[in-house]
Amino acid sequence: MRLALHCLFVRQQLRMNIRGTKGTVLSCFFWGYAFTQLFAGVIADRFSGERILRVATLLWALLTFFTPQLFDLAYSTHSPLFFVIIVRIFIGIGQGFHLPSTASITSRHLTASDKGRVFGICIAGSHLGTVVAGAVGSLLLDAFGWRSLFQFVGLISLLWWIVFRKMTSPHSRRAHTFSLAQTSCVQPTDDAEVPLVNILHKPLSKPNLASDSDVSTSVPWVKLFTHPAFWAAAVAQYCGANAYYTMFSWLPSYFSDNFPNAKGVVYNVVPSAAIVVTSFCAPFMATRLFTKLHSLTATRRIMEGISLVAMSLCLLGVSWSSHFTSALLIFTLAMAARGLHHGGVSVNPCDFAPQHTGAVFGRH
Repeated sequence: MRLALHCLFVRQQLRMNIRGTKGTVLSCFFWGYAFTQLFAGVIADRFSGERILRVATLLWALLTFFTPQLFDLAYSTHSPLFFVIIVRIFIGIGQGFHLPSTASITSRHLTASDKGRVFGICIAGSHLGTVVAGAVGSLLLDAFGWRSLFQFVGLISLLWWIVFRKMTSPHSRRAHTFSLAQTSCVQPTDDAEVPLVNILHKPLSKPNLASDSDVSTSVPWVKLFTHPAFWAAAVAQYCGANAYYTMFSWLPSYFSDNFPNAKGVVYNVVPSAAIVVTSFCAPFMATRLFTKLHSLTATRRIMEGISLVAMSLCLLGVSWSSHFTSALLIFTLAMAARGLHHGGVSVNPCDFAPQHTGAVFGRH
């Protein structure tokens, strides 16, 4: 998002030919991001998500803060594009640990009835960061230039890292409280003993791929990979993520190229604000839906189905839009639809393998 906002200004100041390589520069972040998730969840489950998140956050915070200086260094070399790609890949690696580690943390410290809901709220928080970056970034861009946003986001990330490190330190009082909560938390094994409203995020008989009582340290990959529900969730995750990250990376360029007189603070904030609202509401909407359907599978299917169908219709419809207002509205609806995903497939790893949520989430 930060580089997508700044491509035009970076090109002008550094005299870089970014138009022909813009897709490569933007996408190489996801090379590191996607590859890291294959093993990030396993590492988080084994060595503690808190510990991994502390290291990963420090890496991406420092790289983000010093990105302007790294770009200057890149364009003083004979292979600037290669240097920029390496920097972007490492930023992607750092951020690739974030969601699997968060999934692992929520799975370890929360009851079955709270895991999916809290994880959905955490993801809504990450979308809120995009809104702040878009709003503040547009203002900083106009007032102080493109370098200021990288340093602003890097500084905020470093401050967050300091607070998170203090809260999750093994010697902190709060970490001790988390430890007690984890050891004293008893997960019910009989669905009949739990009120229906409390088992929304607890696996039912059919989609339960790994028992909550399974204390084995190994991930049951064979059982997961041979279960059709796992692959259905993985395909749905891929389709939704492909549409979302395309919009996430290219919306600033789309609006600046097609509507050059439009305000960046509008199109960089409004679509992202919509997904914050629906991401926060989706877990609660799914809870209410489950109380009526009494079926976890049906609840997940409906939430994810609405999300995917609505996004696809919006992306098809925007191709006929020639006005800024209509394009902004359609993309806002598409981003809002994506937020419903966090009451659907997004929390399936908590259903499939409660003891290995981070690892399973990374495979998604």
